[in-house]
Amino acid sequence: MKIILNVIFLFFSSLFIFAQDVNINQLNKSNEKIGLWIGYHEKTNSKRYSGEFKDGKPIGVFNYYSKEGHLSGTVNFINDSVSCTEMYFDNGKLMAKGNFLSKMKQGKWFTYSRYGNLLNIFNFDKGAMEGTQYLYYPPNEESNAVNIMEEYNCKNGLKNGIWKQYYKLGSVKSEGNYVMAKKEGVFVYYFENGTIDSRGVFKNDLMDGIWLNYDGENSNMKKIVYKNGELITDEKAK
Repeated sequence: MKIILNVIFLFFSSLFIFAQDVNINQLNKSNEKIGLWIGYHEKTNSKRYSGEFKDGKPIGVFNYYSKEGHLSGTVNFINDSVSCTEMYFDNGKLMAKGNFLSKMKQGKWFTYSRYGNLLNIFNFDKGAMEGTQYLYYPPNEESNAVNIMEEYNCKNGLKNGIWKQYYKLGSVKSEGNYVMAKKEGVFVYYFENGTIDSRGVFKNDLMDGIWLNYDGENSNMKKIVYKNGELITDEKAK
């Protein structure tokens, strides 16, 4: 009797599992994906994604997995155009997060180290970097404060406008201006105490004209003259 009951249990269990399987990876009459779908990495049994479709369009939260099996990302499909994305390291820490609009990055995107430290805040418009971009130092071990390392402006994905780098304690390390990814105009480089190390002009991304190397002094500076990036003279300024 016990054997018969076990056979019946296994039979109905297999029917239940089969019933679940037939409801996965379905198509409607128009040959569009509907309901729950599970995809696999090519030529493997390793899950690649899982999520639901409605008439061929993803809806709600999709989970994505690496070949090794860890969760590599999630995408929340808000509507046909907008989705919110998070990506993860293999240790489970957040790697990046941001939004897509019509499959292009839009708005603020945050990126992190595998230890959870904020690295960058990038701003996008229609997939291209636009506006002010920020890069950060690792947090201070004692205060846990996060200090800015670099900031610059972008236009159509290219550096354009004011550019600054900072020392860890906050003083300006260097500053200048870009015009469509090329250095243009006066650039100044500083020591950590705020005194000038060197300054000069870039034209079309090349050093041009008089550059002064102060090396912490104002009266005994070194004058260097460039033309289209080539050194012309190198002497002490009078």
